[in-house]
Amino acid sequence: MTLKTTLLSTILLSTSTFSGFASAADVEAGVVKRVVKIGNSSSLALNAPESNNIRKASSVARAAASGVTYFEIGIVYSTNYGQEIIQETQTSTGDHGGATLNVYLWQYGYGNPTNATMNGISKAAGYTQYRCGSDLHVCASGETITGWLYGYDFSGQESGQFNVGTNSTASPFGYWSDSIYIN
Repeated sequence: MTLKTTLLSTILLSTSTFSGFASAADVEAGVVKRVVKIGNSSSLALNAPESNNIRKASSVARAAASGVTYFEIGIVYSTNYGQEIIQETQTSTGDHGGATLNVYLWQYGYGNPTNATMNGISKAAGYTQYRCGSDLHVCASGETITGWLYGYDFSGQESGQFNVGTNSTASPFGYWSDSIYIN
């Protein structure tokens, strides 16, 4: 194993402790070499989608090092409502609330997400998982990473405007954002 791979694996495993990765892997040049499942009982990890519940990205990146071409809020989960898949043009949600409120978003391409805000509260992503393919499914060994699933925990909030953005770190450069009113 090269020093680069060892260092990246160490960073990914260290990040999993703080951000709630559901899995870690040996990654080299954007390709998953080996997937290792890591147990996590946080509400973000427990409620994260495993399947490809995403619309196909309208602009598909062709390599692992492409910038953001798709950035959308995909799922809102709460204990009162359950999982709600958010449509591309949707501006508000069903009647969410209860002890848990998690918001998940899909990012196709490489970028740095900003903190999300809701009701004046700012939070970093508490769950991060790399994804593969044009449908952003859970990666298997040998697949090229094409995007990420990010999860934000706003438990304790009943309703309000949710806003989040990302800065593309490769071409096409730019800033992407999305928002939704959570009822």
